[in-house]
Amino acid sequence: MDKLFAEWDNDHSPGCALGVISKGRFIYKRCYGMADLEHRIPLTPDSVFDVASTSKQFTAACIALLARRGKLSLDDRIQKHLPEIPVYKYPITLRHLIHHTSGLRDYLTLMALAGMPYTNKYPDADIYALIARQKRLNFRPGSEHTYCNTGYFLLAEIVKRVSGMTLRKYADKNIFARLGMNNSHFHDDYSEIVKNRACGYRKEKKEHKGSVSILDVVGDGGLYTTLNDLARWDRNHYDNRVGGFGPALIRELTTPGKLNNGEELSYAFGLFVENYRGLKVVHHGGSWVGYRLEFIRFPEQQFSVICLANTEALDAISMARKVADLYLADDFPAPPPKPRAASKIRAAGRNGYYINSKTEDLIKFSAQNGCSLELSGRVHRLNPVSASHFEAESGACRVEFTGAGELDLTLRNGQKSHYSWLPPLKDRPSQTYRYAGEYFCEELDASHKIIVKNKALHMLLKGETETLEMQQVKKDLFKAGPSVVIHMNNPARNKFTLKTGRVKGLVFTKK
Repeated sequence: MDKLFAEWDNDHSPGCALGVISKGRFIYKRCYGMADLEHRIPLTPDSVFDVASTSKQFTAACIALLARRGKLSLDDRIQKHLPEIPVYKYPITLRHLIHHTSGLRDYLTLMALAGMPYTNKYPDADIYALIARQKRLNFRPGSEHTYCNTGYFLLAEIVKRVSGMTLRKYADKNIFARLGMNNSHFHDDYSEIVKNRACGYRKEKKEHKGSVSILDVVGDGGLYTTLNDLARWDRNHYDNRVGGFGPALIRELTTPGKLNNGEELSYAFGLFVENYRGLKVVHHGGSWVGYRLEFIRFPEQQFSVICLANTEALDAISMARKVADLYLADDFPAPPPKPRAASKIRAAGRNGYYINSKTEDLIKFSAQNGCSLELSGRVHRLNPVSASHFEAESGACRVEFTGAGELDLTLRNGQKSHYSWLPPLKDRPSQTYRYAGEYFCEELDASHKIIVKNKALHMLLKGETETLEMQQVKKDLFKAGPSVVIHMNNPARNKFTLKTGRVKGLVFTKK
């Protein structure tokens, strides 16, 4: 086991706190690396981590408790509790927020586009104002599932307005105090001193740098907790002692939602409910500044792995699964597919960009120096299972080529999409220079610039000093940087529509 984490098992690197739990008890507990490099403090099972999106299951549990106590209904329209949110053409309910089916745009992405860096502190009112300015949705509520932090940010405010207590106080009283999770809290004041805090780090030119944020928004993230405390929450999955509702509450929290057409999702109440190598798993990871986390439970085996890392260099999701592979080797119905050496096969796919014709999402496949896929701004190494079938080393996705220039992409949550290869365009800079100018987006209350630099178009986002080179991938369709897709609107050529990550359809008009 320790070989998996050897890279971080020293006194000059951040690392992780690892816990392996069977039938409610630790069967392995080990910390690798340092909690604080500056003061040379090692990690311990009581080191406090910001667990990022792993927090969502606790926010959802608070909403479920309020619903069971008759304080709200999961089918309430959100404007009943948040009247400042616009009324859209189709209603959005609390249930939509919980299951990421609301269609709301992701507020963290909106902040980045509006020139509001995470390194600053913003009052909740500023973020609400940004959300409330959005006139359009990504999709009709209930018709799709797109992970969205906005929903859980709003759920935290609903807890406050309905209960009269902040999310921090409500969770303290109704969850943490009842389970003895004495080192856990929603960190809603960035200036608060936290005993035994594990600092977050990133790696830059082989040196570790601090990676922190003073954004103290909670709900979608912001839970500070420890390995030992999460083990107490894990035990509660089997003998629920929260709220007096027994196993009924756990069943609700782990029941996936459904789309309008009846299709079952893989997302329940802040938890993914999926299959891993033929076994049922309930899990949720987290990624925020210098922290990477995974908490995965195999309920039928009463087995869990908790991996809390304070370095963005450690892929906690992949590592937690490798730990499970070791312990549950005899429980999996079938062995994992054995990747074949990339050098021994010739990939069926063509290098370059692929487009989803329905959404205009772009991905980029490369079979040079090993196979890889650029997806949502991240490059994933692909292990070839055959000439047409690839598995991401991170476990984030699967790729299967179904024909000449055609592929199916399946994400970790089971969502499947079809993409077609885009033939490379010949450079036509003189025809695209006319797009240069300054463009304003009312929903962001921000302007971005398109400029000509080094004989190519570049985008300069508000508040940024570095530009994003725009690569034309199709007539009037450009890729800017790792994840921004720009569709120039014809025939006027004075507008463009921008999409990136969890935000679609932002309209910019030339000034």
